[in-house]
Amino acid sequence: MIDIQHFIYRESDPTPLLYGVYDPWLVALSIAIAIGTSILGMQLARVAHNQTSPLLRQVSIIAGSISLGAGIWSMHFIGMMALSLCTRVNYDTLTTILSMAPGVLASWYALHLLSGEKFTYPRLLLGGLIVGAGIGTMHYTGMLAMQMAPVLKFDFQWVLLSVVVAVVLATSALWVSLRLNQQQRISPIYTLATGGGLMGIAIAAMHYTGMASARITGVIDPMYDAINNHSSSLSLGISLVTVLIGVLAASINALIRYRQMLRSLQNNQSRLSTILDTAVDGIITIDMNGRILSFNHAAEQLFGWQSAEIVGQDTAILMPKAYHVRHNHFLKHFGEAGQAKILGVGREVTGVRKNGSTVPIRLAIGKAKISGETLIFGFITDLTQRNAMKKTMRERDEQLRSLMSNIPGVTFRCQYNQDWRMLVISDSVKDLTGYAAEEFLKNGLSCTLFTHTEDAARVIAEIQTALANGEHYAIEYRIKHRDGSEKWVSEMGCAIRDKSGAVQMLDGVILDVTESKLRHAEYESIARAINQSTSVAEFSMNGTILDANATFLTLLGYEKNEVIGKHHSIFCSAQDAASASYRNKWEALNRGEFVQGEFKRLGKNGSEVWIHASYSPLLNADGKPSKVLMFMIDITERTRMENDLKLAKDKAEQAASAKATFLANMSHEIRTPMNAIIGFSEIMMDTEMQDEQRRYMNTINNSAKSLLHLLNDILDSAKLEKGKLELEIVDFSLYELVDSIVSTLWVQAKRKNLDLQLELDPNTASYYLGAPDRIRQILMNLLGNSIKFTEHGYVKLVVKQLDNHELSFSIIDTGIGIPQDRLDVIFEPFTQADSSMSRKFGGTGLGTTISKQLVELMGGRLTAKSEIGSGSCFTMILPLQPGTAQTMKAHQHEYPLPKMHILVADDVRQNLDLISILLGRSGHQITTANDGVEAIHLFNQQAFDLIIMDVQMPQLDGLSAASQIRVVEVEKNLTRIPIIALTASVLQEDRAAAFEAGMDGFATKPIDIKALTREMMRVLHLDHAILIDDDSVPTHNAHVEDGIINVGKGLALWGSERLYFQELERISAEIPLQMSRLNSALENKEAKQLAALAHSNKGVCGNLALPTLYASFSALEKQALAEDMDSIASTIQNIAVAWDSFNTQLSAHKTAPSTNSPKAAVATAYDAQALQTLLSELARASQQAEIDDKRMQALNEMAPAFYQHATQHILNALNDFEFDLASERIAQLQAQIQDEAHQ
Repeated sequence: MIDIQHFIYRESDPTPLLYGVYDPWLVALSIAIAIGTSILGMQLARVAHNQTSPLLRQVSIIAGSISLGAGIWSMHFIGMMALSLCTRVNYDTLTTILSMAPGVLASWYALHLLSGEKFTYPRLLLGGLIVGAGIGTMHYTGMLAMQMAPVLKFDFQWVLLSVVVAVVLATSALWVSLRLNQQQRISPIYTLATGGGLMGIAIAAMHYTGMASARITGVIDPMYDAINNHSSSLSLGISLVTVLIGVLAASINALIRYRQMLRSLQNNQSRLSTILDTAVDGIITIDMNGRILSFNHAAEQLFGWQSAEIVGQDTAILMPKAYHVRHNHFLKHFGEAGQAKILGVGREVTGVRKNGSTVPIRLAIGKAKISGETLIFGFITDLTQRNAMKKTMRERDEQLRSLMSNIPGVTFRCQYNQDWRMLVISDSVKDLTGYAAEEFLKNGLSCTLFTHTEDAARVIAEIQTALANGEHYAIEYRIKHRDGSEKWVSEMGCAIRDKSGAVQMLDGVILDVTESKLRHAEYESIARAINQSTSVAEFSMNGTILDANATFLTLLGYEKNEVIGKHHSIFCSAQDAASASYRNKWEALNRGEFVQGEFKRLGKNGSEVWIHASYSPLLNADGKPSKVLMFMIDITERTRMENDLKLAKDKAEQAASAKATFLANMSHEIRTPMNAIIGFSEIMMDTEMQDEQRRYMNTINNSAKSLLHLLNDILDSAKLEKGKLELEIVDFSLYELVDSIVSTLWVQAKRKNLDLQLELDPNTASYYLGAPDRIRQILMNLLGNSIKFTEHGYVKLVVKQLDNHELSFSIIDTGIGIPQDRLDVIFEPFTQADSSMSRKFGGTGLGTTISKQLVELMGGRLTAKSEIGSGSCFTMILPLQPGTAQTMKAHQHEYPLPKMHILVADDVRQNLDLISILLGRSGHQITTANDGVEAIHLFNQQAFDLIIMDVQMPQLDGLSAASQIRVVEVEKNLTRIPIIALTASVLQEDRAAAFEAGMDGFATKPIDIKALTREMMRVLHLDHAILIDDDSVPTHNAHVEDGIINVGKGLALWGSERLYFQELERISAEIPLQMSRLNSALENKEAKQLAALAHSNKGVCGNLALPTLYASFSALEKQALAEDMDSIASTIQNIAVAWDSFNTQLSAHKTAPSTNSPKAAVATAYDAQALQTLLSELARASQQAEIDDKRMQALNEMAPAFYQHATQHILNALNDFEFDLASERIAQLQAQIQDEAHQ
C-alpha cells in the first residue's frame, strides 16, 4: 500500500533539495503539442456534433479523446524531460503507459461534452472538474513513474494549486468553446483556435504548476553525463509518436468527414432530385445555346412534353413565335453581358404548350457555372389558377366596393380597442365627416375623434353594454364635421369575436340622419302646435271615437271619457245624422276620399258650434283606410260675422241703389239748367256786345263748364266705385292721341310761358288696342295739373315702350312739388297736396283719384314721386297690345250737315231756344215741341228728317213718345226716322232704355254741338268719303289719307276754319325761307342751329295739326342733338317732300267736293227665339228663388239695344233678390217680344 505521507515534503526534512533547469525548446514544444492536440480534439468533437450516426459520433469522440489524451501525455513527459536534475532518471514502463489513461478518459468526457446538444452550467462545471482532475491525475501518475536516486516529494499546497489551476482553466476553455459554437459570431477556425489554445494552456499551466510542487531531495550524481543525456531525442520521439497519433486521429476525422460529405452529397442529390420531381413549379435547365438540359415533372405537366421528348430541343419551342427573335437576342446578350439585374426577378410571360395552346406563366431566371459551363435555370409557375383567382378576387373586390358604395351611409370595420382604429371604411365617409377614407386607414383616424364631447361617454357605454349582452347595437349621436358643422348620425353594428368569444373587431354602418332628425323635430313641433291650436279627433272607419285632444273636448264641452267609444253622430243633430249627406260623407271616407266642409255641430249642453272640418282617411300598409283623422276649426264667430256682413251688404246695395237714383236725378236736374247757361252764353258771345259784357259772359260760360267738369268727375267716380264704368276697347293711333293732347294743352301752357314737350320713344308701335278716350282723359288731367301747378320751366310728356307689351307715360314738370307725407294720399278722393291749393288753383281733388281708378281698371298702375320746389313726376304704365291701322274718318264737325227739317222736343224753353239757334246757324229748319204729346202730333202732321227728343218730359216722356212714333211708322208703313235721345243722365241704364224705346242715338246735356253733330251724322249714316253733292260746303279728306294736315284737330285748336286756313297759308309762304335756313345750317354743319330750327318748326307744326311734319322735325331735332349729319341730310330731304305734299293738299282744299242726303237706317237683327228660351229659364230659377249668374250675364249680352231697358229692370230685381218682381218683368218682356213677332 502506498504511503502518501512518504511523498509529502516537509520543511524539516534535512535532505538537501535538487534544483533543475528547463530546456526552453522542450518547454515550447510541450506547450505546442498541448495546444495542437487540443485543437485537433475539439475539431473531432465538432465533427461528432454534426454527425448523425451514433457510431461515427462515438468513433469521432474516441479518436479525438485518444489524440487529446496522447497530447496531454506527450506534453507531460516532454515537459518533464525539459527539466534537467543532474542525475539519471528512468521511467517505469507500465506506470508511464498507464498514466495515459486518465488523460484519455478526461479528454473523452470533455469532447463528449463539447459535441452534446444541450448546454448547462452544472454540466460545464462537472466537465471542467473532470478534465482538470484527469490532467492532474495523469501528471502526478506520470511523475510517479520516474526512477532516480534522489527522492521525489511534493509540496501539498502547490499540488492543490495545480489542481485548481487545471480545473479553472479547463472549465474556462470548455465554456469559451461552447459559447462560441452556440453564438456562431466568428469563423469556426477562430473558434477552434481559441478553444484549443485555452485548453492547451490549461494543460501546460497545470503541468508546470505541478512541476513547481515537486521537491526532489538528494545529492547530485557525479556520474551524470549531460551530454549523453537522451532527453531531447526521447522528447522528439514522443513528439513523433504523438504526431502519428494525431495523424491517425486526423485520418479518422478525414474519413469520417468524407463519409459525412458523401452521404450529405447523396442526400442533397436525392433531395434535389426529389425537389425537382415534386416541385409544384416547373424547373428547366438550358445552356447558353438555348438547348434544354433538364425538364422536371412539373414542367412536363405544365407544357405537356415528356422530359425525354424535349431535352436537347431549343427553348423557343416553349414560347410564342413572336418572341423567338427576342429570345435568341436575349441569350446572346446574356452570355456576353450577364444581365445580372434579371437574375432572381420574376416576370409574367406567356408559354406555349405542346398542343399549341398558350398558358400564362411566371418566369424567374437563375445562372450557375458548373465545370466551366454556364447554365441558365428557369423557374416557371403556372399562373392560370392565380390569374383566375385574381380575376375572381378583383370581381369580388369590385362587388364589395360596389356594395359598400351603394349601401346607404358609411360601412366600416374597426378594431375593438381604445383607439377603435379603422380597418375597412367606405369612401362615403368623406361626405359624412369631411375626411377621406385614406386618412382613416393610413393616418389612424377614428370616428371617436369626431364624436361630440357630450355624447362620447354615452356612445361607448351603450356599445359596451350591447356587446356584453351579445346583442347588436344601434345608437344615435352627434359628430363634428371637418368644416365645424354638427351632424346627427345613426350607427348600427355587431361584434366579430375570436374562438374564445372575446370581441376583436366591430362591423357596422353609420347613417347621416341630420335631415330626418331636423324634420322629426320640426314635425313634432308642428304636431304639437297643431294639437295646441287645432281641434283633432281620431275615428274608426265606422265613426267610433278613438281619441280626441283637449282643444276638441273644450270646444264641444266634453270630457275625454264621455266621448271615447261613442259614435261621431253624438255631435250632430238627429236630422243631420239621418241625412243622406251624412251617410255619403262616411261612405266617401271608407273609399279613402278626403272630405272637408263647414258643418254645424252640437256641444254637450246642446249649444250650436259652427266648424270647418277636414276628414282625412289614414291608409294602412295595404293602401286601405284604417281610421279617420279629423282637424276642426271653430268658425262660429266667423259665421256670425258673415251673417252680419250679408246684412251689411244688403244695406250697402240698397244705399248704392239709392245713390244711383240720386246721381241720375242730380244729373238731370243740374245738367238741364247748365245746358241753358252754357248754350246761351256761347250764343251771346257770338253777338255784338260791349267788352265788359263779353268778359262777364265769358266768366259765366267758363264757370258753368267748370261746374259741368266737376259734375262729370263726381259721376265718373261714382261709376268707378260701383264698377259700372265700361271701357271701349278699340284700335287707336298712339301718335295722334298724344299729339292731340299736347296740341290741345299747348295754348294753355303758352299763356304761362311754359315749354310743353313731348318725347315719344321710337320703339313704340304706331297703333295700339286700348281705351283711347280714357287714356286721353287721364293724360289731360295729369298734364293739366302739371301746367296748373307749374309757374316756370317746362312740362314734359315722355312715352316709352317697356317689355311685356307695357307702355309708360311719364308727366314731368318743374312745378311746386308735393310733400313726401302727402304723396301717399294724393290719389284719395277730394285730396290735394295742400289745403290751400283749392283756393289758389281750384279743383276738387277728384282728378288724380279718377285717373288712378281708370288706370287700374285698364290693368295698369299709376305712381308719383316729387320733391318740394323741384317738381313732380307722375308715371302711368298700361298693358297695351299692338293694334292695327283703322280707316281714319274726319271729325264730323268738320263737315256741315245737309239742310234738314228737324223736330226738337224738350220741356225746357231754354234748351229749345239753344238747340234752335245752334242748328239754325247751319241752315236747318227747326220745329219745336214742349212735350211728347205735341211731338207725336207734329210727327203726324209734318215730314221730318230727324227728331231730337228729351227723355224726361211731362204728360208723355220721350221714351213713350218714341215708342208710339215707331208704332205709327209700322202701321202706316212709313220710313223710319232717326230719333236722338236728349238727356242729362250719364247712366248706362238710361241709354239702354232709350234704345229699347226705339231711339237710335243718344246726346247728353249740356249741349255739346260737336258731339250732337257727330251723333246726328252717325244715326243718319252719313260718310263724307262717298258724299258727291257739288253744292255742299267744302270737305277736307285728302289730308287724312296722307297724314299731312289734320283739319279736325286744327279746327279744334283754332276754333275757326277761316283763321286756321289763313294760318296754314301764312306758313306755306314761309316754307322757302325755312328750307333755306335748314340747308344752310346743314352745309355749315351747325348742329346747334339745326336743333334750334327743328325745335321751333316742330312747335309750329304741332300747333297747326301737321303730324307728318311734326314727326319729321322731332326726328331732326334728335339727330341734330346727336350730331348725326348723315341722318340729318336724309331727314331734311323728307321734310322738303312733306312740304310739297302740304302745299298740294292746301291747294286741294279750295276745290274739295261734298254731298248731302241722309241714308236710311238699318234695322238690327237678333234671335228672338233664343231670347225667349233664356227668359223662360230665368223665370223658372226666379220661381225657385235661385240666382243664375251665367244666364243673367247671357241675358245682358244677348238682349238687343231696344230691350236693354227691360232687361236691366229684370237684372236689378234679381240682384236685389226681388224674385216676384223679376218674374213679373220677365213675363212682361216675353209678352212684348211675342206681340212684336206677330206684327
